[in-house]
Amino acid sequence: MRYFVRTAGYVGYRSLVTELGGDPDACLRAAGVNPDALASPDHLTSYRCFLQALNIAAETTATPHFGLLLSRKQSLSMLGAIGFAMMEAPTVRDAIENMHRFFHLHLTGAQISLKVGLNVATWIFEVRVRNPPPIAQQLDLAAGIGVNIMRQLVDYSWSPLSVHHQISRPVDDRPYRQLFRAQILYDQDVAAINFDRRILDRPIESANQQLFTILNEYLNQQAQIAPTDFLSLVRETIIGALHEGECSVEAVAQRLAMSPRTLQRRLNARGSSFKKLLGEIRKNIAVQYLRNTSVPLTRIAVLLGYSELAAFSRSFRREFGISPSDWRLSQQKGAGRP
Repeated sequence: MRYFVRTAGYVGYRSLVTELGGDPDACLRAAGVNPDALASPDHLTSYRCFLQALNIAAETTATPHFGLLLSRKQSLSMLGAIGFAMMEAPTVRDAIENMHRFFHLHLTGAQISLKVGLNVATWIFEVRVRNPPPIAQQLDLAAGIGVNIMRQLVDYSWSPLSVHHQISRPVDDRPYRQLFRAQILYDQDVAAINFDRRILDRPIESANQQLFTILNEYLNQQAQIAPTDFLSLVRETIIGALHEGECSVEAVAQRLAMSPRTLQRRLNARGSSFKKLLGEIRKNIAVQYLRNTSVPLTRIAVLLGYSELAAFSRSFRREFGISPSDWRLSQQKGAGRP
């Protein structure tokens, strides 16, 4: 199964990486993310690549709490219509329950849930991706965003009773204490924010029932048609299949829970085909590797799903009229672009 996140999830990423002395576009490309795709907040992009982008940024900027810092740049508006509806909800409970209902429109591959006890409410975040890359940065980001959301809904002076974190205690946890202003328990089984359950029934001052109803109608419509862009869905699935080493039409169709014939028919109805999409994706990825990395050609061929280097070279030459090694050399010399 493929998992997606709206590109709005990258809000603040570029500016933070830059502030920390890194190259955000290089980090994105290394994670398999096309920087140009971030221009629209509602584009669906690979969640695995998103996790990798967080990890790469943390590593290249030598900032182990990168995800936590990124959370300071994100708020309810990052969630789009979901966030706007939360601000118009009658109570904090209504806002949180509404977010749970439509969260899959923003992110698949993670789940949020609310457990309400006698005195304490526990808001839980779980990554549901099978064999994910390291998720410490995502856990930092989710915890920070969760606290930020509660402060927007309740009051900016609000703090949780405690924060349960699945990561080990950092050597320097001052950034965590400064953001959460609460007890932090590390090496926990779940990632969660604990707070007084009475907060759930607190009215939201900005609430507007009419707007809340309108926004919910819109979200319900989106939920019925999501994902909205079938070609984007297939592209992301092909990229994931390439990364995992099996990119036949049969393998991609299986990931999309349909037959190869159905996949081809739906692509043909949109003026495309599996062969055409695969060729475009291979071309784009090849150009990124050749332009921005020193990865050996044999390795690039494998990453693109070619049986051998010769097959990759022939395909590249057909597209650009030049061998991949010569094209890479021309880029290094500042020569023409394809």
